Amino acid sequence: MKRIGWVFALAVVAGCGKEAGRVAFSSDGTGAATMTLKAGDVDFWTDIDLSYEGNAALAYRVTLEQGGKSVATTVCDPLARLNVKTMWTETNVGASHSRHGMGKMSCTVTLPSGGATEVHATLAWSAKPSSVTLKKADLVVKQ
Repeated sequence: MKRIGWVFALAVVAGCGKEAGRVAFSSDGTGAATMTLKAGDVDFWTDIDLSYEGNAALAYRVTLEQGGKSVATTVCDPLARLNVKTMWTETNVGASHSRHGMGKMSCTVTLPSGGATEVHATLAWSAKPSSVTLKKADLVVKQ
């Protein structure tokens, strides 16, 4: 029975993909990075260190470009439930919240062809909390 558990855990980790690159954020705003991606599914993770008071809604708006043309877009929510997490700590006590670690967001795009890809991202609050400390909110691209 233990062997089945280890095999399942290994399959989950292996299915997480390899980091192709990241767009670094230490506050809301825009950023970009160029990376080499293969054709197929592209997953997005957050590497976040954040604490806030009150209600909040935060999103990455992501556009992938090849040859100067948009080939895929998505919106990712780093505060939503993340099904896969690594080195993760999360607290929610009354109106106080914190998130620290890496987690796979439920946004994926399919890249029609591989090659040099520019990843443009905007990190923006649609509902900014009454107080916030954002140390890091990197958008991590995995394949």
